[in-house]
Amino acid sequence: MNTFNPRGLAHDDRQLVRYVLGMLSDTDAERLDEQSIVDDEVAARLRSIENELVDAYVCGTLEGELRERFESFYLASPRRREKVKFARGFLNAMDRLSPATAATTSKPEPVSLRRRFIWLASAAGLLVACGVLLLQDVRLRRGLLDAQHDGAAVGERGRELARQLGDERAVSDALKKEVDRLRASRPLALVLRPQTRSAVPVSVIAVPPGLDAVTFELELEASDYSQYQAALKDPATNRIVWLSAVVPPVSARRTPAVAVAVPASLLRPQHYALELSGRKAGAAFDAVGSYAFQVEAR
Repeated sequence: MNTFNPRGLAHDDRQLVRYVLGMLSDTDAERLDEQSIVDDEVAARLRSIENELVDAYVCGTLEGELRERFESFYLASPRRREKVKFARGFLNAMDRLSPATAATTSKPEPVSLRRRFIWLASAAGLLVACGVLLLQDVRLRRGLLDAQHDGAAVGERGRELARQLGDERAVSDALKKEVDRLRASRPLALVLRPQTRSAVPVSVIAVPPGLDAVTFELELEASDYSQYQAALKDPATNRIVWLSAVVPPVSARRTPAVAVAVPASLLRPQHYALELSGRKAGAAFDAVGSYAFQVEAR
């Protein structure tokens, strides 16, 4: 009975022995994983080496470090333990048949020849019985590689979608800021009624930041003049801080009015009055009315 000796094998087959027994580095093992999937010749040789190791272990010809590695690494897999169990059962069956065979022959079969027959029969039986399992193993490995490749593609697609989403969010934020800016730049319109002897509530406004101007519509009791002019006055100092251009009345409103746009930068949190004057063609300005309002702090 000859002991299984990998030194008599070719270098590539010795590598396959180390691969089956888990004695290769991770890099070399991964390389053989891929080769066994894409190269049918390597896959067939790997199956042959695996069968030889199983037969040697069952027949007791696997010794030393190889036997220790076989028991600690190879037999750690349930599928591989089933393969060894099958090979051992086949060997036991052949051993039970050997006495009957010897009784019908005039000369006992040499042990080496019987072991060789057992080995060949066991190898053939293992090849048939484990063919489906090995094919499934190859398919699973190929599926794993395909899944890894698909996962990489999905990951790249996800990163591309994330970049597109980020770009769209940036554009959306820019548009929102522009809309806010345009809204802030639109003049604030406020309708004021002239101060009379009766108590009239003072209008209060808040000037938002970034506003260019505040439009005041000064309602008229009667549209007696063709041209008007408004003066913004600080009641605390009785000083005119701004004077509007000469404008006509607003004829589109049901109640006649004069529209003036006061620069927002002039308005501070305090009390103000708009003094309105009117004139007819070729005449001097006459006082029309006073319009009070309050600017509140923001």
